[in-house]
Amino acid sequence: MNKAGTQRIETERLILRRFTLKDAVYMYYNWASDPEVTKYLTWPAHTSLKVTRDLLEEWVPRYADGGYFNWVIEYKETGKPIGNISVVKLNENTEAADIGYCMGRAYWGKGLMPEALMAVVEYLFDVVGLNRIAACHDVNNPNSGKVMKKAGMRWEGILRAAGKNNCGICDEAWYSIIRADRENISELFIELEDTEWPFEYTDHDRLTVRAVCFDDDGFFYFNRAELEDDHGTAALIEMAGGGVEEGEDLQTAVKRELKEELGVDADVLCRIGVVSDYYNLIHRHNITCYFLCRITSFGEKDLTEEEKEVFHLSTLKMKYEEAAAEYELRRETGQGRLIANRELPVLLRAREIIGREEKVIYYGN
Repeated sequence: MNKAGTQRIETERLILRRFTLKDAVYMYYNWASDPEVTKYLTWPAHTSLKVTRDLLEEWVPRYADGGYFNWVIEYKETGKPIGNISVVKLNENTEAADIGYCMGRAYWGKGLMPEALMAVVEYLFDVVGLNRIAACHDVNNPNSGKVMKKAGMRWEGILRAAGKNNCGICDEAWYSIIRADRENISELFIELEDTEWPFEYTDHDRLTVRAVCFDDDGFFYFNRAELEDDHGTAALIEMAGGGVEEGEDLQTAVKRELKEELGVDADVLCRIGVVSDYYNLIHRHNITCYFLCRITSFGEKDLTEEEKEVFHLSTLKMKYEEAAAEYELRRETGQGRLIANRELPVLLRAREIIGREEKVIYYGN
């Protein structure tokens, strides 16, 4: 599981983002104080603005935990918060989450809640790497079930007298979606924030290519770097790759980078996707295209002096589980967390593609 935390998500009409203390007034007046909104929820309507402020004072510090997922729903049309969606239960052993949500009455019936739920489901699958996402509702509140259906969830059944809300003990109707329900493996497109350092401005974009590189024995190959720079001192794991040179196409660039950094020739099987993220400390916007590459032969590396003397690059050869554990280990530093947030979803998607290799679209080589 990739503990990427509560990242900003944007849809056609909504922005899902972290709560701030400034959201208290909108939260209180738009939904939290309304008994009709909270009728089938497990928490009572807020009786004062202070109750809402006190709650946000508890929530906001929890964003430092990468396993905490709690979004305020902001309506683009007004720029104001109108609701909340969050993971209310997380099971790391089974890679599963239960979702809860609510929205102000003035915004019911517009398709906004399914839009938010679908976005969160995609995020939890593609970025966090969960395998199962579920939600439930009081059987007397069927409109909530319609939201779940529109988000692609399947009805599982009713648990009798299994829940308790503001109406008392209730029967719960459960819905879920699992990773295997998504029949087609589409290209990833992930947008991430730098939550380690404050944003000031960006003064340049950097287009890079990187590869999930594997051999016929099921081993994956990565760079290990030991460096000390503006981000601090760190030992890191990162997929091989680098900047695209002027006049290069992306496939040529990734093959060159693999030859230089890993000393391998490889076939480019497919593009996994694109990740857009930021390094706030150096004011950079990164646009990284990831490819799945199968090694065909091994040779000598051609590292630059900077890669040898500054980054101290070496090669890691690992099975999938070992690599995922290494990314988690390197979360001990801010830069390690940024790289893990970016690359763990890509590694997971690569494993899915390899597992369905007959569906991979091969590029001409």
